[in-house]
Amino acid sequence: MNVVLAFAYLRRRWGQALLSILVGGLGIAAVSTAYLGVDALPEAAERAWGGADLVVGPKGSALDLVLCCVLHVSDPTGLVSEKAAMAAVEHPLVRVAAPIALGDNVEGWRIVGTTPDFLSAYRADIARGRVWNKPLEAVLGARAAQALKYKLGDSFVGAHGLAAGGEMHSQFPYRVVGVLAPTGSALDRLVLTSIETVRYIHEKHKEDEAEETGMAESRVDLPDAATAIVASYKSPIAALLIPRLVNADPSLTAASPTFEIARLMSYLRPLTAAATALGVMLVVIAAAGAAAGLMATMNARTRDLALLRALGAGPLSIAGVAFAEAGLIAVAALLLGVGLSTLILLGGSAMIAQSTGLVLTPHVDPDDVARLVAGAFIVAFVAALFPALRAASTPIEELLQS
Repeated sequence: MNVVLAFAYLRRRWGQALLSILVGGLGIAAVSTAYLGVDALPEAAERAWGGADLVVGPKGSALDLVLCCVLHVSDPTGLVSEKAAMAAVEHPLVRVAAPIALGDNVEGWRIVGTTPDFLSAYRADIARGRVWNKPLEAVLGARAAQALKYKLGDSFVGAHGLAAGGEMHSQFPYRVVGVLAPTGSALDRLVLTSIETVRYIHEKHKEDEAEETGMAESRVDLPDAATAIVASYKSPIAALLIPRLVNADPSLTAASPTFEIARLMSYLRPLTAAATALGVMLVVIAAAGAAAGLMATMNARTRDLALLRALGAGPLSIAGVAFAEAGLIAVAALLLGVGLSTLILLGGSAMIAQSTGLVLTPHVDPDDVARLVAGAFIVAFVAALFPALRAASTPIEELLQS
């Protein structure tokens, strides 16, 4: 009875009730999205860097090196000598190391020049075809193959730069010789070929530019140029020793994906705290609005309350109407908030996957759901407490005189 009566009262003041539901839903959405989304980011980044324990590149920012050469979401900052960098990571504790050379793309998917050891670093397997063994042979990552729709034996032409729209290297067509099995890492988004292929194409590109401009090419002679070296450890102990040895070389930087991503996540914590605080503030505003609305409606319902008391309704039944109204608002706000949070996470995950390749998979813990529901109903109970006590404690004579 209380729920039916509460629903009828809410229909009479639907505008105010809708406002409380909307503000409360936005607050719940902000809290749950901030918690679930940011909690899923480190796991997504860990999947993306796969088996890469170390990346060695030119002197500079270690975080930029990880973003560029492990997560493949930013541009290179320079080149290193493959011979010098490989010598720096040559150690019994290093399981495998492979050079990578960046600079081209096919329809926005990065072409990476490397060696077959790169597949070993990521513990990747060939699903169809074979590994490249000649220049201009390419192996596609699982997601790249699905998006590009190339089959074994198909040919394609790369473009200069890491983003779609660069100058086409039409005189150097690649041939697809293999497709990798899905790994869940950044490897799925790459197109792999021999490092000699990438070097040769870039040398020819520089020569052509020099001829077109009529200017002599000015560059450092680095025939074994590489963007970075990606390595995998045999033992976790290597993480304490190898980076220190590499950083001793004044021309090299050793970056640990684990450490750098953890540092990046630490930068996001203030944003998470701010989003959570905003959500809590919205929930409190919604509760205050609901409490004010209940107080106003209780004052306007003296005739209804008097009639209910005259028909035998006790103080607890009268108070139950107020709690039922607040409970209905809480349920509606919860449903709205969860729905908005789901839409935001789905849309945001798709955008993040498209732009960075990070696949967010938020995990919903039943304990977290229970806490969210309990919190919403506690707020609703607090909001309805004073109006309910006032309605229940008002003497029937006072109600009748009103």
